[in-house]
Amino acid sequence: MKQINSLEELIETIQSGNHDFFIGNGLIKSSKYMEYDDDTFYIINEIDDTEQTLTTKELFNEDYTNIGIAINNGTFYAY
Repeated sequence: MKQINSLEELIETIQSGNHDFFIGNGLIKSSKYMEYDDDTFYIINEIDDTEQTLTTKELFNEDYTNIGIAINNGTFYAY
């Protein structure tokens, strides 16, 4: 398990071949599968199999996802 602390670290982790992530807030866990290409993130929310395609800006906008908040709060991890 590796804590993701920045956008750059997230992109490097995905580009190195790790695509599995989760948000851990105590007992709550939200698993994600992510890919990245040309400033676009493709995300599968494994809890409900919903899919999202987001820009970097949208990734850090809570109207679209909680991933950016989790990165900023230190609760986003690769596994």
